[in-house]
Amino acid sequence: MAFADLDSAAQLVEAGYRLALEEGLGAVSARTAAARAGAAASAVNYHFGDRAGFLRRIQALALEEAARQRLALADGVSRGPRWNSLADRLTLLVAERLEAGRLGFVLLGEFEIEAEVGGDLALQAGAGQGGEAEFAFWRETALALGAGEHEADGWAGLAVGLATLLHVEPDAGERLLWLVPAFRRLGARLAGAPIEPAPPGPAPDEVLPEREHANDTARRIVEAAIAGIADRGVFRLTQRDVAARAGVSLAATTYFFRTKADLVEAAMVELHRQVRAEVLASADDTGVATVMAPTGGFSARVRALGALQLAAAREPALQPLAAAVRATRGATSMRMLRRQGVNDADGLDAMVWSTLMSGLIGKLRFAAPADREAAFGAMRDKLQARLFGAV
Repeated sequence: MAFADLDSAAQLVEAGYRLALEEGLGAVSARTAAARAGAAASAVNYHFGDRAGFLRRIQALALEEAARQRLALADGVSRGPRWNSLADRLTLLVAERLEAGRLGFVLLGEFEIEAEVGGDLALQAGAGQGGEAEFAFWRETALALGAGEHEADGWAGLAVGLATLLHVEPDAGERLLWLVPAFRRLGARLAGAPIEPAPPGPAPDEVLPEREHANDTARRIVEAAIAGIADRGVFRLTQRDVAARAGVSLAATTYFFRTKADLVEAAMVELHRQVRAEVLASADDTGVATVMAPTGGFSARVRALGALQLAAAREPALQPLAAAVRATRGATSMRMLRRQGVNDADGLDAMVWSTLMSGLIGKLRFAAPADREAAFGAMRDKLQARLFGAV
């Protein structure tokens, strides 16, 4: 159906969706969406009541589009030569899912943050349903391709985790360099096949070295930026807002961080350091207590790091830093696996395990706290025993 054939409410939703897809959820307002639709800004309030009601309709459209893309992908599940392995088939499917819907993943990620920060129960319900549907699709796909019932959660978790890890990466070739070895290693582990160790990579601190703050004022400014990103996202962050949060002048903020981009980069590096340190110090040997908030959703620091990663999908200046953060994936999991007695895992195993766990956590992000902890623990323990022979 052509845009002109839609009624005025549907035109506004379509315009808001396209704007959010291209520029981010923070760019959507009654004024910007109405301008794109060729309508008056008052039309948004007339049809939807307020911005929150408008966002709910945009989220519903984004979820419908994700479902449509999954349905289209399902039609190609069985194509290709019969000797292709399950790992290679899933690699192709996830690559196609990202190629067709990468920015859709980014937008749904922004809606998850909006749901957590704003406390909108309808947005939270939509985000939870979207996460469950994505996981269920990959689980059903793995089963259709021959995975055993006891393995399907692992394949689905890795598919969701890799899509989440790579949806900020615009280069399809770079995405494949992550997808191929990850799926093949999971296949080898599940089959109990001999493992050819991956070459060692640089330590996380070599990839993304810690940066010294000039003094306590600079540190306060960075912490204020982190809090602002967790609450408002990157798009709506301003140096003036950061200065007010830090209790310093705007001049002091711009003295230490000349531009907003400088401040955002410093926040990303500091956040990565903090989250990594907290996960390594976690008493439960999984880091999930650090990642998940007690009342539901992600912790503020993890949510802020996610917002920074999402911003990199649309801001080219942040992409090299996002890639550097991605290169450290698995460093904390290696330490945790060692602490649990898994001594034969290498860096690729740790990356696969970390990414798989993130897929499971993403599935349960909006579940009731008591339910999600029990469900996550059961899935984690079964998969760890299956992959590494450890509980």
